[in-house]
Amino acid sequence: MNVATDTLTTAMRVDALRRYMAEKVLGPSGECVCRKLGSCRRAVMFDRSGALRPDVDYAAGQLSHVGHHYDLKLDGVPCRILVIAMDTARLRESVTLEQRYAEVMESARLPFSSRNPHMKGVASALRLAVGREPDSDREGEQLRPAGLPSPVHLFDAYAMANLRLCSATVGGEMKSLSNPTMSRNCLLHLAVTIKILEPTLCIVQGVEVYKTLTGLMSSRRQLAPHLEQARLAGVDTLVAAFTHPSARGVHQWGGLTSSYLREAVAPALRAAHQVMVGRPASGGNAAVHRQRRPTATNYQPPG
Repeated sequence: MNVATDTLTTAMRVDALRRYMAEKVLGPSGECVCRKLGSCRRAVMFDRSGALRPDVDYAAGQLSHVGHHYDLKLDGVPCRILVIAMDTARLRESVTLEQRYAEVMESARLPFSSRNPHMKGVASALRLAVGREPDSDREGEQLRPAGLPSPVHLFDAYAMANLRLCSATVGGEMKSLSNPTMSRNCLLHLAVTIKILEPTLCIVQGVEVYKTLTGLMSSRRQLAPHLEQARLAGVDTLVAAFTHPSARGVHQWGGLTSSYLREAVAPALRAAHQVMVGRPASGGNAAVHRQRRPTATNYQPPG
């Protein structure tokens, strides 16, 4: 399969996203400037009687990851992959696009076995989306675009945006506090992110994330279990919706032995790959263990 990337177009997308976030979410000096910040804080920091909840922590302004090779092409066909999750569930505030990129690429340097369940699931999903099978080998995570002197890791060829650009956790743990107010307030920022990135495939991680996203969806058509074609925030794309890789019990898929990975995630993403590039993924049914592209001249950020 011929692999190519358009780093110029990706850089233009990142610049457009940076400008939007600087105005609407995370100011140049690192302060959160979102006009909904107060509403979100009140929704999670106080109980129904108005009393402060001392067990809740809040971290504001955590931006997205966009790989430098996000504008990926497989056999000449755009394959722009956006993973959408809930939040980082971390208490680090004011995380810029550059810092988030560095965090994800640090995970790319780790062996598969040393990653957390979330990033293991992301790696498996990306491999399937580009026509490969989940595994732990290093070579299977590398792309070799024509004309580049060195390979590109899959983590540098996708984007990851959270529904919530702030995190609320309970008891000092990395346990996200479910709160619909935060999700509703942040949905506009995600919509703009999608318009800028124009993904051809969105991999949604989490049932609640997917439920919230349906508010941005129209022209929906089911293609396979867990996979539909839809217009999402004005962008025609494929939407593959799953549980979060670190979910508990039978719905977790952060490891290669997961039945959910084998029976739900893999078939849907093989089908997505086939729809995108017009041919079956190379792995077929193997077991787990083995629109228009924007250019530098016509691309304009929304609004």
